[in-house]
Amino acid sequence: MKKPLNYEESVNKLEEIIRQLEEGELPLEQSIQLFTEGMDLVKTCNQYLEQAEEKIKILVGDKLEDFSPSQE
Repeated sequence: MKKPLNYEESVNKLEEIIRQLEEGELPLEQSIQLFTEGMDLVKTCNQYLEQAEEKIKILVGDKLEDFSPSQE
């Protein structure tokens, strides 16, 4: 079983997939496969970011609201 990628590895892999897709030289089936893998990586990255946000909220508590941009 493969070890899950950490956030940085996921971002790097996603950037590589984007680069390959932007070149536009892949067969359709391979492009679809890479696109699907890329979407999974986006979900993984979002999960890492949500977890990090929750940890930060726990660490700073109510003080986090002090850093939010005001909506004037």
